[in-house]
Amino acid sequence: MSDTPQPDWSSVTWEGARRAQLRAALALTVRERLEAMEALGELSDRIAAATGRAAATGSAVSIPKTP
Repeated sequence: MSDTPQPDWSSVTWEGARRAQLRAALALTVRERLEAMEALGELSDRIAAATGRAAATGSAVSIPKTP
């Protein structure tokens, strides 16, 4: 017998992964939830800005130019 612990296969399905995400979200404190919402809002703004630049230039990908 091996002493290596067996992997947890409960989260390898769509439903299992969803349950794992819900458990992780429910374990957050109010402060952590607010910080996560702020981070997601900032990410959303960055994606919107990048999408706007890509649409204006006609490019699907916006690559910043290096100096």
